[in-house]
Amino acid sequence: MAIRHLNYRLDEEPVTGAVRLVPVPVPPDPEAAAAVPEGGSTRARASASEPDSGGASGAVPAQASGSESGGEPGPWADDAEVAEWVALAVGAGRGRGADGLGREARFSFSRLPDGASLLCRTGGAGRGVRAIHLTGADAAHFAEEWPVTLLAAGAGALDSVTDTDTDTDAGTGTGGDVDPDPDFNSDPDFNSGSEPGSGSALDSGTGELPVPGGPFGTAELTRFARAHEPRVAPFLADVRRLFDDPAGRQLVVAEESPDTVARWIALACASLPPAYVPSLTFTTRAADPGRAPQHIVGIGPDADFDRFDSATLDHLYRVHDGLDGPGSPPATDIWATWTARLWIAGVPLPRATAATATVAADNGAAPDARDGTADSADSAPDSDAFSPTRLVPVLLRAGLLSGGDLAELTGDARRDAVAALVAAVRVSGGGPAAGRTGGGSSAGRAREGSPEGRTGEGPSTGGTADTAPDPGTPTADQAPPPVGAAHLTALCRELHAHDPDAAAPLALALARHRLGGVGPRDLPLELADVCAELPLGEHAERALRAEYGGDADEALWRALREPPEAWVEPLRLALAVAADGGRGIDAAMKRLARALRASDGTDREQAAHVLDAVDYAPLTRRVLKLLGSDGGIGRLDLLRDLAASPQGDWLRRNLDDHSPQPLRLAVAAAQWGGPGAGLRGVDLFGRLAEILPGRRVSDAATLRQMWRLVWRGTEPAPADLPWIARTCTVPLLVQAGLGRHITGVVTAPDRVDQETVAFARDLLHERGLNRRQRATAHLLVLAQDLADRRRALPQSVHRLQALHVDAAPLAVTVRRGVGDLVALSLVRAEAPQLARPPVFDYLISSGPELLGPYRQLMLDERRRDQLDRDLPLQPEDISAYYYLWRPTRRPGTSLDWRQVAQELLREILAPVVARLDERRLGEVATVIANRQGEARVREWNAWRHGFHAG
Repeated sequence: MAIRHLNYRLDEEPVTGAVRLVPVPVPPDPEAAAAVPEGGSTRARASASEPDSGGASGAVPAQASGSESGGEPGPWADDAEVAEWVALAVGAGRGRGADGLGREARFSFSRLPDGASLLCRTGGAGRGVRAIHLTGADAAHFAEEWPVTLLAAGAGALDSVTDTDTDTDAGTGTGGDVDPDPDFNSDPDFNSGSEPGSGSALDSGTGELPVPGGPFGTAELTRFARAHEPRVAPFLADVRRLFDDPAGRQLVVAEESPDTVARWIALACASLPPAYVPSLTFTTRAADPGRAPQHIVGIGPDADFDRFDSATLDHLYRVHDGLDGPGSPPATDIWATWTARLWIAGVPLPRATAATATVAADNGAAPDARDGTADSADSAPDSDAFSPTRLVPVLLRAGLLSGGDLAELTGDARRDAVAALVAAVRVSGGGPAAGRTGGGSSAGRAREGSPEGRTGEGPSTGGTADTAPDPGTPTADQAPPPVGAAHLTALCRELHAHDPDAAAPLALALARHRLGGVGPRDLPLELADVCAELPLGEHAERALRAEYGGDADEALWRALREPPEAWVEPLRLALAVAADGGRGIDAAMKRLARALRASDGTDREQAAHVLDAVDYAPLTRRVLKLLGSDGGIGRLDLLRDLAASPQGDWLRRNLDDHSPQPLRLAVAAAQWGGPGAGLRGVDLFGRLAEILPGRRVSDAATLRQMWRLVWRGTEPAPADLPWIARTCTVPLLVQAGLGRHITGVVTAPDRVDQETVAFARDLLHERGLNRRQRATAHLLVLAQDLADRRRALPQSVHRLQALHVDAAPLAVTVRRGVGDLVALSLVRAEAPQLARPPVFDYLISSGPELLGPYRQLMLDERRRDQLDRDLPLQPEDISAYYYLWRPTRRPGTSLDWRQVAQELLREILAPVVARLDERRLGEVATVIANRQGEARVREWNAWRHGFHAG
């Protein structure tokens, strides 16, 4: 690699009057050779020629140069071409005040088309430029250490680098910095350091770069990041994007001072993986950003740049405005966010690995590349260098990482981050039972002491490992201690809330870490705690049981062949290691439930003793669940017997609101329905209902259980049936298969009313009814439908008669109730229907149960008033009633009908006919003649005349 030190000043050519950069020769320095330390490489001097006195010839004098090996410098680019590159890099002759570079010192780093690098520094009141031209295959590697990375890290002067890595004729001391222009070095603005004695990017007295602890040191950059906290993450996100998109936009940083821009650039360089630093080009001040060739362009308030134009902010540039402008919309990037978090917290960034520390030397960007992004991801180092996973260990140790942060990662990045956390578990400060027992496993302690067990390896500086750190920079000894297992556990729970699958490996690693140092005696309890505290899935729990549980389940299985008192210890161990998947615990619980349900008091006593000795509430709850749910209704008698036995106190002590309902009902039935003054029947049933949700029976299964516990195979008292039907509802009783037990509410009711008919209607769904019971229910429903005129009387008479036959013998209350309903339907029926079969035949053959209510309804005062008012206008109804109630000797006519008909003919029809005039009487006679013949007319006339005569 070769280095050329070039000096220029902005001057006016005598002939053309053009303002351009005029080379200034660098005289040889006889003291430079003496500065070579012993063992250093030899350096050959290159001759320097004096510039043309007038400078009008345009020739570029030779400047100081050096080559990597030997005395001859390597092949150079044309000096005039280099001068043009320098002019382009520093923006000479452009923008406002084009006759100068501005009094503010500018510092820039550019990449040239041939792979070389160009470092420029302005001074001399804006009329001087110092440039360093780096060429050769190793230029990019050299640039990693100088100037950019060393600038950001505040490492030592350039002398220590050039003496080791290069052979240069000009050196880096005062000899290489001589400038004939007396104002060039005397300008106080030449040094970029804003603090006295801090050095500058191209300090003329102490070296080319700042000394440790200068304005670009880690401590200074940390303070700078904290002072500009809201802007750090968006800025780093845009720097990161420079290496993603070849067609990306330049970054424009607007600040009052170039020194502030330099700190932004130093912050970027210190944040980037070192292999990316040589590809990052910048300038701390540009008069016209549109022509600046660098990635990052600094501007001041007077720049020819519209910082408020929406198109500029949103589409042309990425603008970070420190001059109270709006700036571009902030970009987001997880790597940038996490890196900014570390800067602001003052935590050193991790060093890059060797795999990402190599970059080709010819990946330079042309200075005339307008977007400054010629180095793309295609030519850059491995893009995994920006993986947020690299930051996970450092963030974790600093307590800056949460489960929500990990949830923002996707795909491989999230898996890699979790893998980093799993690795951190091995070096965690917590013991196998963090937060409870302390300590740790031997494997974990060995891991903590190993070099590879330490993550987060110090600040991201481009200098070598032996480079002295800046004052105030945390060192490895001052780094945060290894993170505790308690913090990792909390992080695991947070991640599990967002993504259970992603948290599973971390949970398993934490569990193994806790269990690794636990002795066999404490292992069962610790394993149970681990499974309860960590968000382990079913698969992970099974893996832990297999790994740490051993043969506990098989040992329990073998112990079940012994008497119950031998089950206690094997059962306790199997429960502690959560060996639920095996056959031992399942068989033990079934055996215990069966023993508690047995009629032998000895078995009950032994089972209760085992559960008390194990003293594990989840096991007792599971046995009680089996006890209350296994088996049919007949098992309820055994449960009630258990509750009434000496073990009843143990049973009540272990019951709670979550215990099986059948078990709670059995205990309550035994307690309230005991011998002597205990509750019976519906009284006990109602008391049991009080412990149910809503204090009522709402499902068939519960109803069957309560029925069995209260009546235990007997039938309820007939007087209690209506209460039961109302309380439980007939549909629920039918659903529970208990409808046949309440048929008395239909076959032998106290009275027939709407409720009785509703019971009958619902009871028809009961499959267990016999023929008589079902016919009775149908009879009540049909009678009610006829009374409500929902069914036609003529079409229902035969069905009514058949049901009377099937339901016989009917209870007196049912006969009377059906008669009342059918009589009501007869009264409401039209008279012509009653005078025709089959209703006429049914009516004249009926007995007192029907005719009594019929007579009473017809002779009701309101009914008689209605007939007196309506019949004179209805000759057809008069004809029908006469035919219905007339004296007849027709076979099958009951004596009761003859008496009722005679009374109704005399009391209702005769008064109406007596008031008819001749015209109305003629109309009635015509209807009788048309429907019943002349013989019936003569009979009608005879009855009418006899009625008048009488």
